[in-house]
Order: sequence, then structure tokens, then C-alpha cells
Amino acid sequence: MAILGIIAALIGAVSFALWRLNAAADAVRNLTGAAEDAHGLWRRWSWRRRLAGDRLELIKDPREAAAGMLVAVAQADGALTQAEQNALVAEFKTSFEMSEPQAQELLAHARWSTGEVRDLDRCLFKLGLLLDVEQKNDVARLMQLIAAIGSPPSPAIRASLDKYGRSLKP
Repeated sequence: MAILGIIAALIGAVSFALWRLNAAADAVRNLTGAAEDAHGLWRRWSWRRRLAGDRLELIKDPREAAAGMLVAVAQADGALTQAEQNALVAEFKTSFEMSEPQAQELLAHARWSTGEVRDLDRCLFKLGLLLDVEQKNDVARLMQLIAAIGSPPSPAIRASLDKYGRSLKP
């Protein structure tokens, strides 16, 4: 009988130890989950703060700036037409030496970046700051071509392009 009591006591002690280890593991999992939630909250907050601002501020690459300027001109009179999209992708492929998927991705990013642009002059000025003189002249030429696709540019678009062109002259 004593042996049964000892075995029962050992089983009880092992069960108690396993129960405590399980409780400790649950506590560690909860702490880890809380730390991950806090880190995720920080990441979400920083992305919201970044996206709540001006999308044009996120552009740092001159190629993205040039693409944004071209897309902004194309979108200034309404949604991009298929002809404008095809011309932009073809231009990105030749000017930036990109593959078709890379050009499509650049177009999508430029559309997103300039999707909320309401002031074309401000957009062209802000993105033009990222380009050197030669790049600005090339982009000005391309903007004239993109604006003329489908129909002649509206007077407002023509005025913005003329203003940008005048800003390039010393």
C-alpha cells in the first residue's frame, strides 16, 4: 500500500509540475503576443502617419519623380486611357531601360502617388526638384507628347506645361 501512495504522490507531483510549466508557457506566449501587438501597433501607426501626409513626399527616386510627372499630366484631364497607359509603359521601357513588368509596376506606383493630385503646377514643381536639368528637359518634352495623346490638352494643362517649360529657361 505504501508503494501505491508513493506512486500516487509522484504522479501528483509530476502533474503539478507539468501544470505549472504549462501555465508558465502560457504566460510567456501572452507576453510575446503583447510585445508583437505593440510592435505591430507601432508599425501601423508609422505607416498611417506616412500615408496620411502628401504621397508625393514619399517619392525619392528621380525615375519615380519623372514617371509621376508624366502620369500626373496624363491624369489631369480624367482617368488614364488605354492609349496613354500603353504610351507611358513604352516610354518607361525605353527611357528607363525596364522590362515590361517593371514598367507596369512603375506605372501603378506613379498612378497611386499622383492619384490625389489636384494642383498640377504644384505636382510638377515638387517632383521636378528631384531631377537634374537634363532630366527636366527630357521630361518636359515627354509631358508634351503624353498630353497630346488622344486629344489636344485642355487650356489648364497647356498652361501648366507652359509654366513648367518657362521655369526651365535660365
